[in-house]
Amino acid sequence: MTVRSLYHSIDQFHENPRLIEYTTTPPGNLLLWLAVQGLLLFTHYQFLVPLMILVQLLPRWRMWIMTLSLGGWFVFNKLTQLDPIVPFWYFFNILIIIGSLYLFYRLSLSFASLPRTVRTHPQLFLHALLWFCILILSLLPASYIDSPEWPIANNLTTCVIFFAFLIWRIGFMIYSGKRGSIKQTGFVDHLVYCLPFLGYSQVPYGKGLDYLLPKMAKERLELAKVQLAGVKLLVLATLWDLFLELLDVAVIGPQQTAPWHLGLHHIDELIAMSATAMPSFGIVWGSLFVDMVYETTQVAITGHLIIGCLRLFGFNVFRNTYKPLLSQTLVDFWNRYYYYFKELLVDFFFFPTYLSFFKGHPRLRIFTATMASAFLGNFYYHFLQHFDLLLIKGTLPPVTKFSSYLFYCFVLAIGIFVSILREQNQRGRPHPVRAPWLAALVLVRRIAGVWLFFAILRIWDHTNSSFLPDTRFFFALFGIHG
Repeated sequence: MTVRSLYHSIDQFHENPRLIEYTTTPPGNLLLWLAVQGLLLFTHYQFLVPLMILVQLLPRWRMWIMTLSLGGWFVFNKLTQLDPIVPFWYFFNILIIIGSLYLFYRLSLSFASLPRTVRTHPQLFLHALLWFCILILSLLPASYIDSPEWPIANNLTTCVIFFAFLIWRIGFMIYSGKRGSIKQTGFVDHLVYCLPFLGYSQVPYGKGLDYLLPKMAKERLELAKVQLAGVKLLVLATLWDLFLELLDVAVIGPQQTAPWHLGLHHIDELIAMSATAMPSFGIVWGSLFVDMVYETTQVAITGHLIIGCLRLFGFNVFRNTYKPLLSQTLVDFWNRYYYYFKELLVDFFFFPTYLSFFKGHPRLRIFTATMASAFLGNFYYHFLQHFDLLLIKGTLPPVTKFSSYLFYCFVLAIGIFVSILREQNQRGRPHPVRAPWLAALVLVRRIAGVWLFFAILRIWDHTNSSFLPDTRFFFALFGIHG
């Protein structure tokens, strides 16, 4: 056996027919769950293991088990974070939240009978409804938040925060109504993705029920294969986590932790340092590339844990992050980096724009759709993420942060558009014949170009981003000091 075939057999262990068959036996199944327990031991998802086993034992009740236990856990934890005034309001809030989701379910069931304007632009209607709720709340006195004199208004605010958090999931439910597929499903089925027990992001991992149901394992051998694929993602998440710890010790962390430390920095530290004295050329550019790799790996770890758990529940869904650092084009990196966020932008912004405007002008059509998704949609999604701060504290992050991210989205959208055009121009053309060493050199150059673009773009997308300091730092990279 060659080294390559050995690596392939280890890397693709979830495809091994004998291992899949063994996993269906009692000893093999026991080893599977012991491995899962060990891999999730130090994560927030350890409590899911008994529920995964229960779903395996009672597959027909999969949706009910996941909805009642995990959906209820999500609502309770989110309400606890928002801290209702008295315990009675937990019941009030839950009733309003579930009742609102049921109302949208009924509206989706009757999608064909809705007004034409709503049927034509269902997502615009949905978001207009959210901002109407925000407008109503903004008309209340500023002192009503946390005031015992305004209990109903205070808790309705909590429900609107839930509405903003779940709006993209509700959007997938409405799309099910538009397609007519919702008529073959029940309300409880949709709560599986509408109440996001995995992750704390507004991004719906696994999208909606139209995507989840065809991916659901039905036979025991199929389930075993999907579960082994989930174990693979948990293993990768563990390995990547160890990789980040190694980076912290040997590359990015405090210099005194290791004598061989390289003295690199995260982007926040780098920009703050440059305000007084610009680090050396090697430190700056090394830090930019390593920080980009670090942040990409963090996204991969989170996605692997969430998708790994979904696979262990029996849903053979696509990875959230799949080898983006090997991408040769900007658009390929964007597709691989954060798959379900990209899908959200495509479903709610790209395709509606692409199908509506400039049908006789292909390039302008793609440009408009790309700007609508990667620029405007991207910025709007992240602005909506700060909605709870606006309602609870009456504040938003500073304008400088929003302006920095707005610029980030604009440059990203332009880069993706140019990348799409270049890929289209290459279609149908024969690939040039190159010597192996030259082909490898071209491959490295393309990957390095992608790394360079996203490493520099990170300057305007970090925790403490502020447009003017970020932009001054960018120019300082090339010796231009303002």
